[in-house]
Amino acid sequence: MSREIKFRAWDKEFKRFSEKALNHTIADINFHTDYEWMQYTGLKDKNGKEIYEGDILAINNTRYVVGYRVYSGGWQLEIKNEYCAEMVQGNCELLEIIGNIYENPDLVGETA
Repeated sequence: MSREIKFRAWDKEFKRFSEKALNHTIADINFHTDYEWMQYTGLKDKNGKEIYEGDILAINNTRYVVGYRVYSGGWQLEIKNEYCAEMVQGNCELLEIIGNIYENPDLVGETA
C-alpha cells in the first residue's frame, strides 16, 4: 500500500502557512530555521480534510495533537505532551481537525 508523501510548511517569521516554501527545493530555502515542516499522515478526518503532523483533533470531547513516533512506527495521538496508546490509522470517521499547534496553541490538551 502506498500513500502520498507531502508536507506543509509554517513560516516562523510571518506566522502563517507558506505555499512559497513548497515551491522550492530544500537547497533553495533555509530548511531548518525559516520553516516548521509537517508531514501528511496519508489520512483524512471525518470531513475529508487531510490530517498533518501538528493538527489538533477532537475525538469524544478530548483534544489530541498528531505526532509521529519512531519506536512505534506510526502516527499517534498526544495529550499534553504524553503519547497515548491510540494509533492514528485508517479508521478516521470519528476524528475531526479543529486546528493546529501553530494557529491554535490554546486548543492543545483541553476538552472539547
